[in-house]
Amino acid sequence: MEGRDPLQTIEPLFAEGARTFFGAPGVSDPEALDADVAFVGVPFDAGTPQPFNRTGQAQGPAAARAASHEQFDSEPGGTAGWYDIESGRELVGVRMADLGDVYIQGADEARNFARMSAVARGVVERGALLVAFGGDHSISLPLGRGVSEAEPVAFVHVDAHADFLDDLDGARFSGASQLRRLAELPSIRGVSALGLRNVARPEVEGMRELGVGWATTLDLIERGAEDVVAELVPADVPLYVSVDLDVLDPAFVPGTTLPEPGGLSYRQLRETLAVVAGRGRIVAIDIAELNPPYDPSGVTARVATWTITHLLAETLTK
Repeated sequence: MEGRDPLQTIEPLFAEGARTFFGAPGVSDPEALDADVAFVGVPFDAGTPQPFNRTGQAQGPAAARAASHEQFDSEPGGTAGWYDIESGRELVGVRMADLGDVYIQGADEARNFARMSAVARGVVERGALLVAFGGDHSISLPLGRGVSEAEPVAFVHVDAHADFLDDLDGARFSGASQLRRLAELPSIRGVSALGLRNVARPEVEGMRELGVGWATTLDLIERGAEDVVAELVPADVPLYVSVDLDVLDPAFVPGTTLPEPGGLSYRQLRETLAVVAGRGRIVAIDIAELNPPYDPSGVTARVATWTITHLLAETLTK
């Protein structure tokens, strides 16, 4: 059997009538992308650190696509609309496209990461807002690297964990260290971490050393998102926002890799992201650690897609 092109970056949605994110048109050639928002799946879970090896995040993009279908109304020409009864706002005329999944091949981490970076860089260079569904949280490193090569950004990490270990048992690239690797990149114009509640002391020392500002879950609950975000997230700087679903309380997201008690409610997360969106132009978003095997009900996937719906509404209706 003839092999695939090893430099291929995207696994298109080949099947006729295949489910796409929010019913957006599928675009099989990234070079042909012409949209306001570009969705990309990143079915990668090889960055899950031991001893927390609850893999299954590679199934996240498919679960999120299926869960997204009841939200946006697709219109001819690839535009979409969404009405929020609570605020009375309507998001209309947004051109969306689904590029399919980043092509993941085996355990070749370097090449898999290079594909993720290439896809992210290409989306931002074409003027679209990148929305990537993972996948474990290690994907933020290659995605953030690719985005920042196209446009330097400040990185906003929303997570119960700092993911700031310098290495874990000798491994310097995993879902336990990606934020540190991002903070070391010269093209990243600042890093902030919001919602932390299970962090090792060496991670705190590392964040201080590299000038990373952070806030705990308790900070967000007691001080409020307005004060915390104003203190930590730079204003008027392009932003990359990364959301690990475990920032939420496990009652809301049972299908995540490392659930931690005492998390935010969905309302609190939504408020936090709305304030972040008010600080600067968001050029890229990722949702990490959707782990469908641990939630047969599909509730966690619905939370993931609603998170994107509300964040896009805040970002695109300024």
